[in-house]
Amino acid sequence: MAALQAEHHPSPSRGVTWPIATALLQLCMLATTASSFIAPDASAARYHMQLSTQLFVESTSDSGSRREVLQKSLTFGSLLTTAIASPIPIASSAAAKNAKSRTNGYAVQKTEAEWNENLSSMQYFILRQGGTESPYSSILEGEERPGAYICAGCGTPLFDAKQKFHSGTGWPSFATPLMSTSEPSVSNVEMEDVSKMQYQLAGAEVRCQTCGGHLGDVFADGFLFPGTPAFVSGKRYCIDGAALLFVPKEQKSGGGDLEMVRGDLPPKNGGRGPVFPG
Repeated sequence: MAALQAEHHPSPSRGVTWPIATALLQLCMLATTASSFIAPDASAARYHMQLSTQLFVESTSDSGSRREVLQKSLTFGSLLTTAIASPIPIASSAAAKNAKSRTNGYAVQKTEAEWNENLSSMQYFILRQGGTESPYSSILEGEERPGAYICAGCGTPLFDAKQKFHSGTGWPSFATPLMSTSEPSVSNVEMEDVSKMQYQLAGAEVRCQTCGGHLGDVFADGFLFPGTPAFVSGKRYCIDGAALLFVPKEQKSGGGDLEMVRGDLPPKNGGRGPVFPG
């Protein structure tokens, strides 16, 4: 696991120093909020959010967590945007790590040794250690076929492909999760219990309701994506692809095992970077 962590925590010398990266991210957040008022179609706001993502990729390579990036950026500039408008569009992740156990209280429980044996290194890093994959590193970011996205740890159905959309952040994004078949009022995706202010400002962690595996984060910036399911729900579930398996709706004929796409695999084309307007 040490080798994996080293892969996702490169030397700080490869990126911009934190004070500079933090200042740039704050400027992008301020511009995003202003753009949401100026541009009715939210295209300018999306541009600035995508720019924030590019800063995450190119300027903060010494961090392996969306959460840590935002935590370092939540200073005066970020708080100022709170006073200007709410909710605030944020391209990074929740500011504070969830201290709740990923084992106690969940229906599916295994020892860490069992999880480590059953999951790939990346799946274990995300699901059991709360890690964050690099943007555009999962094959599922570009997946567009009908089907269902299930938990890579326990197989619980988490998202319908109809709720997936391209947010430009580099992580698979969804508008709403699937609900439990046994308890229709309960979501299969558990949202971290945070204050309304923290949720609006920095989002909240989301986990698999069945096994407690870390999935990613949810943000209240769905309004930035008109024409997508997120615009209707008002939410953007920013999910690490490695935490998921994709089950296509149309299965290949001839029987055999169920076709599933592992989210811890890289894109076939090597990945596509952020695309900016103009």
